[in-house]
Amino acid sequence: MGKLNVDFSKAIDKFEFLMKKRFSVKKVFYRRLFRGKGKEFDSYRAYTPNDDASMIDWKATMKSGNQPLVKQYVEEKDLEVFFIVDVGDNMLFGSGKYLKGEIAAEVSASIAHWMIKSRNKIGFVLQGNNATRIRKVYGGVEQFYFFAKDLRNAKLYGGNSDLKKVLRILSPHLKKVSAVFIISDFINIDEEYVKIFKEFALKYETIGIMVRDRVDVQLPNLNREVIVEDIYTGEQRLINPGLIRHQYEKNAIEQKKKIEKIFKVAGADLLTLYTDKDFINPLVDFLTSRIKNARHIRR
Repeated sequence: MGKLNVDFSKAIDKFEFLMKKRFSVKKVFYRRLFRGKGKEFDSYRAYTPNDDASMIDWKATMKSGNQPLVKQYVEEKDLEVFFIVDVGDNMLFGSGKYLKGEIAAEVSASIAHWMIKSRNKIGFVLQGNNATRIRKVYGGVEQFYFFAKDLRNAKLYGGNSDLKKVLRILSPHLKKVSAVFIISDFINIDEEYVKIFKEFALKYETIGIMVRDRVDVQLPNLNREVIVEDIYTGEQRLINPGLIRHQYEKNAIEQKKKIEKIFKVAGADLLTLYTDKDFINPLVDFLTSRIKNARHIRR
């Protein structure tokens, strides 16, 4: 692979401009966005105007003589976000201007820069044959530059990604994380992955970003035979898109619904983005909905 077609500066500027328009009180925003799982309860504290009203513990409030109280956790002031980015062969596909991996890279860089700029911490792993190293959680602009450099590095892309493997080995690195973003097309998902993912999502606040190309869901209307290759097995077949288009679309819809159900059952949120559409506005809308609602799946 030659060079990735990414423009982090442009994506970050647009993302942060829209986020600033939506949210003026960052503390409220972060507490609602990253609700966290398994955090250690510390104590109760008095409700302040900067807190969201839904955070009030009414049972404790009534016992205290109606002084509004909210729960305070040990990790409340130290947000840590981890990124799992799929960089396998499956992400090196795009029928238009952008590859799935390029959209995934710009999404990851936008969220990570925003977190670092707000004095939070990030960690990450790029998952593919050429890159499985884990970067532990740190703060500071240098950490963002490490992430951006790896996301731009075309040499780290390719091969068979194995999200199951990553989810198995990550636990020692996620002891204090507030949330985990998994960015992938989630196409190569089997029953073993489903089991591992459900166990993972029960332990950690998990947010999925599914990046798809239009060809993932709809074959082009061609009236001639073409050769297609399975990126995982290398098997090639001669097909006529026009003859199998309907069944292909049916299977694609069923597979996408399966992924959405997996996330819903696991209590995790999921956003779907497409390579031929703007991703910044849907991403901001998704984060806004996550704050307003307990759970949100955007199709």
